[in-house]
Amino acid sequence: MREGGRPHGPKGRPERPRRDSAHLATIAAKALAMMARQLLQVEGVDPLAMPRFLDLHLRVPMDGGNDVQQAASTAVAQVLQRVREVREHERALRPGAVYSYFAGTAHAEGCRPTEPRQVFDGYTSTGKPQFTDFVTMAIERKHPDIDRLLAGEELILTRVTMGRVLRTQQLAEFGGNSPVYKILGQVDAGLFRVLGAAGKCAFSFQLLRGTTLEGRVRLRLHVVGAVDPFDLADPALLHILNRFQRRLDEEALRLQGQTQQGEVDEEAFVLPLLQDLARQLQSHTRHASRRTQHGIERSEAGQRPTSRAYPDAGAASDDAILWDLDQSTVVVLGGKGRVHVFTPQGKHVTSVSMQGSAVERRRQMGRWRLAEPEERGEFRLHVKRLLAAGVEATAGPDDEAPARPPTGQQNP
Repeated sequence: MREGGRPHGPKGRPERPRRDSAHLATIAAKALAMMARQLLQVEGVDPLAMPRFLDLHLRVPMDGGNDVQQAASTAVAQVLQRVREVREHERALRPGAVYSYFAGTAHAEGCRPTEPRQVFDGYTSTGKPQFTDFVTMAIERKHPDIDRLLAGEELILTRVTMGRVLRTQQLAEFGGNSPVYKILGQVDAGLFRVLGAAGKCAFSFQLLRGTTLEGRVRLRLHVVGAVDPFDLADPALLHILNRFQRRLDEEALRLQGQTQQGEVDEEAFVLPLLQDLARQLQSHTRHASRRTQHGIERSEAGQRPTSRAYPDAGAASDDAILWDLDQSTVVVLGGKGRVHVFTPQGKHVTSVSMQGSAVERRRQMGRWRLAEPEERGEFRLHVKRLLAAGVEATAGPDDEAPARPPTGQQNP
């Protein structure tokens, strides 16, 4: 140690305080954080969805020059790749539909069941979705309760299928190992009563694996079917699905921990979860069947305010006329929770009562949007012409018989 000076190393050179290294590391970490934050903002990531951290794998160059530029480019590329993966996964989640690896979207023709009873039956070799009638499948695979269902008994049949089975025919080059839409397994279930319809429907409740912006495992429930779950006569199914998603949020943390400790068979991990969902659906049916047919009919009648369809349409403000992107229909929001569906030509399709949260959910998911000025104008003209031609303003055209939803219904 030199008198009144800084400590010297073995060769008499002054030593730099260790805190200088920590200070430089702090500057570097802050610079990386600023870079990542700006990239996420440029990419349009919602401020509320900003991650708390990002895992970046970098090689730190010691000589500078071109190596520094390459390291910087690598950091940017990793942030953008993470955003891209999350966004592709989000875009793949179209309500009611399955992602097509062949088309690279969930909005192509053939991505959604065309009949209420159809469920997802796996991918073709080229990554195209296949659907099959749920009752036919239950007959062919000898479900133990199929005879009771065919006899008209009110019950829900379920079947658990793992992701590897659904991908049996799918080739690797057509998304066999894609992280965009990875199905770990699904529960096929049916038949459910549809509000205001004579037929019934089935669903495939898929358990998907995704990734958060932070790089953590995300498990999410995705419903595939021709009918919107909000249109079911028994709303309790939605409560079961919501509770199940909350459980998946907790299980994702456990799966993340196991993954960090070593390789994990993700499908084996989620199998008990899928089996439990199937049991909940079957158990709920036994309780729901206690309701009398008269009680169900009264419930449906009270939730289909058809008599107000045309009066509400005629008085609707601009922000009360929406467009259904999936069905290409006009949705009119009336008073006291009334929701009316029309064709663009003004023909009444059906009416239901719906909570404001259900309406807002459809808008947030992108299924409903505000109608464009031309769409509103054309619809209003058709409604006026129909009224002028003698359509009763106090009764919808489907008051005499149950309305048929845009997807169509079949008897089981």
